[in-house]
Amino acid sequence: MKFFFLITLSFFLLTACTVQKAVVKPYQNIADLIENSPINNNHHVGFVIKEMGSDKMMYEKNANLYFCAASNTKLFTFYTALNMLGDSIPSFEYIVRKDSLILWPMGDPSFLHPDFKTQKSFNFIKDSGKDIYLVSGRYQGEKYGKGWSWDDYNDYYQTEINDMPIYGNSVNISANKFGELQYSPNLPGLYLNEIVTSNKVKNVKRNLNNNNWVLPSSVSPNYRQNLPLILNRNLIENLLSDTLLATGSVIKPITTLNWRKLPKSANVIYSTPSDSLYKHLLQTSDNFMAEELLLNCAAANKMVMNTDSIINKATETLFNDMPDKIQWVDGSGLSRLNLFSPKDMVLVLQKIKDKINNDERLFDLLPAGGKSGTLKNMFQESGSSYVYAKSGSLTNNYNLSGYLIGKSGKKYIFSFMNNGFVAPSKDIKNEVERVLKSIHDNY
Repeated sequence: MKFFFLITLSFFLLTACTVQKAVVKPYQNIADLIENSPINNNHHVGFVIKEMGSDKMMYEKNANLYFCAASNTKLFTFYTALNMLGDSIPSFEYIVRKDSLILWPMGDPSFLHPDFKTQKSFNFIKDSGKDIYLVSGRYQGEKYGKGWSWDDYNDYYQTEINDMPIYGNSVNISANKFGELQYSPNLPGLYLNEIVTSNKVKNVKRNLNNNNWVLPSSVSPNYRQNLPLILNRNLIENLLSDTLLATGSVIKPITTLNWRKLPKSANVIYSTPSDSLYKHLLQTSDNFMAEELLLNCAAANKMVMNTDSIINKATETLFNDMPDKIQWVDGSGLSRLNLFSPKDMVLVLQKIKDKINNDERLFDLLPAGGKSGTLKNMFQESGSSYVYAKSGSLTNNYNLSGYLIGKSGKKYIFSFMNNGFVAPSKDIKNEVERVLKSIHDNY
């Protein structure tokens, strides 16, 4: 009898240990992934993960510390637009007076943008049969955001901010099979002030203060470059005039007017479906789109058109419940002054999910692991995507925040933030991928 009692007691003790181990295993496994990694020991790491729809965190590390968010900042821009814009992007406010069409730009980044082939607002202007007047001066801000690096002015990712974006505020440069440079928009006489050639440059180099260019002596036939332009009212007027005149539907150049108050009777021209623009914003991480989208939100809500006013409004009305007070200064995340905690990121992702209320639509907008956007070359081992997330990269920083689907079918929201590393960014990305793949495989 005593022997039987000892056997029974041992069985219950073993069972209890097994049950206890099963309870702590999910949290301990994730903790081991993060904390026992030699990669994660040499820089600042923040990680939070929770089951979608739950307020309980499965695991958190440095969850309330601030991190430079880089392009994860675009998630806040995206959520702001979801709340302040409708299903199409407002392009211009306008009035018609006799034979005149007077336009107030609203910061529509898709206007004559080469990646948006359908141009409803341009066609409206072209087919109006009116003399076209463009009101200038709505934007009340600087051409660059707070904390942007001045020496990035020549790079595709740092275009000027203005109220009348046109052709993406940049020129696409390519080479034909003979190595001859071609330009789009194909109106170089309008935006090229001076050209010299040098064997000291490998890419087209623009002057800091004007549109004077230095061209490389030779380029390969597959040469590609997107170069930001310096824009002013005269250049915008000429670009739009020449584009309209080239259609044959307009016979007079447009006229630019100084700022005047918008009449209450003004109507709105809508252009691109909002989801098309959001998808481009998120999947290509387009900084130009992000900055102009904030201005578009300001114009659509009758606010002063500048970045500060719309960020302050959104912070007060949409993000007043953040776990940690956000420091948000631009739409794109180019500025290192943007500081958010991993818990902030997880909450904005929950807000986005709740607002859209359709996972299929939500996941279609975001980069998909192994399939699309900035995650096309990550998470490739699976036949189907299980990570839908926004990346954010600056020198020494890499963040990934989004949604993860486990093999169990459960969905999770996570934010993995890495700041201050000196290792190659590829090593950090590989570690992020290793951790998220393990969570996918085991949960």
